[in-house]
Amino acid sequence: MRYSPEHKAETRKQIVEAAAAEFREHGIDGVGLAQLMKSAGLTHGGFYAHFDSRDALVADAVDAAFGQTTAFLETAAAAAPARQRKRAILHAYMNRKHRDKPASGCAIAALGADVSRLDARTRKRFEAGVAALIELIAGDDSASSRKDAILMLATMVGGLVLARAVRSEALSTEILDTVQASR
Repeated sequence: MRYSPEHKAETRKQIVEAAAAEFREHGIDGVGLAQLMKSAGLTHGGFYAHFDSRDALVADAVDAAFGQTTAFLETAAAAAPARQRKRAILHAYMNRKHRDKPASGCAIAALGADVSRLDARTRKRFEAGVAALIELIAGDDSASSRKDAILMLATMVGGLVLARAVRSEALSTEILDTVQASR
């Protein structure tokens, strides 16, 4: 039975979104194709009808994860007065919910170490996502805003990674609160 192009596109999108969540939750090497397809509600036999390779899915999942991260932070920035944009982004990013839900969280914090070992195509797409977040945080074209945005993004990502990595809830919360208070 042949499916319509719309059905095929929707199924592919479903697979990519499931992969973006699974990769952020378990790491790129921590999830097999069977598990990815199951989380998308499909059998793994249909994978190659949508992707040439696992690497192709990883690259698309990286894009999807960045799309979700960017949309989340754009919403936070848009809801704040212009002078409070960066603070709104920081507060949206540095909180317990974000820490505790890596599957729906920041692509950089969840995938950065994994992506550094992947193919050039995926690293290029990851870099484009990082650049987009820097632009979002900077909010204008000035060199000082860009440098401040890079510093802020690096601080947020590092803080989130540390907050997720430590075992102590108290220390984890202290890290979140300290980074959040830095602006």
